[in-house]
Amino acid sequence: MDNRLTPEFQNAAIEDALHTYPLAGMPRDLTMSIMAHIQNVPAPRLFRVTWNDFVIALVLSLCISAVWFSMQNLPPLLLAQIRMQSILFYQGLIVNSRWLIPTLSFGLAAFFSALTIPYFRHKLVR
Repeated sequence: MDNRLTPEFQNAAIEDALHTYPLAGMPRDLTMSIMAHIQNVPAPRLFRVTWNDFVIALVLSLCISAVWFSMQNLPPLLLAQIRMQSILFYQGLIVNSRWLIPTLSFGLAAFFSALTIPYFRHKLVR
């Protein structure tokens, strides 16, 4: 099927229709009813606190206070063991991190190329 109406002819036909057809008058009661609706709509509240917000704040404050209370009441030997384990964990990360920088670099390069290759392919095909 041959489409003889090219985009240029379509635009020309639309422009011709817009310029030649007469404009219809707007009903007078339309503006009054629209203005009545605009004036009766209440302004939205800027900030609203719901019960969910209070519940989330309560749960978070209870969790933080439980962690603080437990840290204050742990035996000194257990605190020393926790401190020792955190130091060992940190040292293990530092010693084994020599593979981390190249892995992160190649991973970020692969991620960014995966983002840009489809865009460039689309631009080159057109």
